[in-house]
Amino acid sequence: MTLRYGVVGCGRVFQRYHLPAVTDHEDYTFVAACDTDADSARSVLGAAADGVLVTTSLEEFLRVGRPDVVAVCTPNDAHTEPVLAALAAGAHVLCEKPLAADVSEARHLAGAAGADRLAVNLPYRFHELVPAFLKALPEGPCEITLTFTTAGQRLWRPVTNWYGDAARAGGGALVDLGAHALDLLITVFGRPRPVACRVDAAGVEERVVADLEFPAGHAKLRIDRRSRVMGLTLEATAGNGESTVLDLRRGEVRSAAGTVTAEDRRPELAAIRGFLDTVAGRARGRTVAPAQALEVQELIAALYADAECDQELTL
Repeated sequence: MTLRYGVVGCGRVFQRYHLPAVTDHEDYTFVAACDTDADSARSVLGAAADGVLVTTSLEEFLRVGRPDVVAVCTPNDAHTEPVLAALAAGAHVLCEKPLAADVSEARHLAGAAGADRLAVNLPYRFHELVPAFLKALPEGPCEITLTFTTAGQRLWRPVTNWYGDAARAGGGALVDLGAHALDLLITVFGRPRPVACRVDAAGVEERVVADLEFPAGHAKLRIDRRSRVMGLTLEATAGNGESTVLDLRRGEVRSAAGTVTAEDRRPELAAIRGFLDTVAGRARGRTVAPAQALEVQELIAALYADAECDQELTL
């Protein structure tokens, strides 16, 4: 059976990850797209727009398009309406992280009717190297360090899009990159206790340094979205100095046992395909439940609540 696919929000994330994931999937037909700018949506879709309903009306999108699966790729503060409407229409929904721009809205979505058909796109837990990293971890307490940087390619300042608007984004680098980092840490080490957090600006920060306590040991989280280097590195070091490193930029796990390399260095695309495969019945366990995403968002809120502002903050 071929499933009907639709998207709400045809921006950069949809274009870069969701569109290629669905256009070459044999179980799906792309039937509808909803965006506040229909012309822009058609431009993003390109050749994929043939036969696709493109509309600015969410009601028309659901009534005429009748999608079985809906990807919600709108700005963070605009997730609630399309998620609830798609669930009410009986669709499976993949919502971009975070669930909402604030924790109260996220809790509302996590507890909504039909939330068993809702998943959140937090892809790094599904990276093919995570099992190899877990297998190579040293025994006993560890010092844990996770550094996540991007090359500052977006327009954070001045506020030229919603990423630079705290009310719409729900925060800065801690929301944008920290959600991925914290979800990966929780997947590997369990739920932590937040200890301290420093940010380089109030509202929309670009650098974050946070301390957390996990059952496995102390962790230092460093985030910088104005770096000259793009990558994520997770390192766990035992008391005897033995370390295991997950390096996503190089696509490898390094440990005393040797080096394991990845065939696919695009976890975002693989995770979306995993969701599509799960709904189509081709896979199991390839989705992040709302409760799991809410756990990450509540941890982010706790870090923000105790954050100190340090304009000279460096990693």
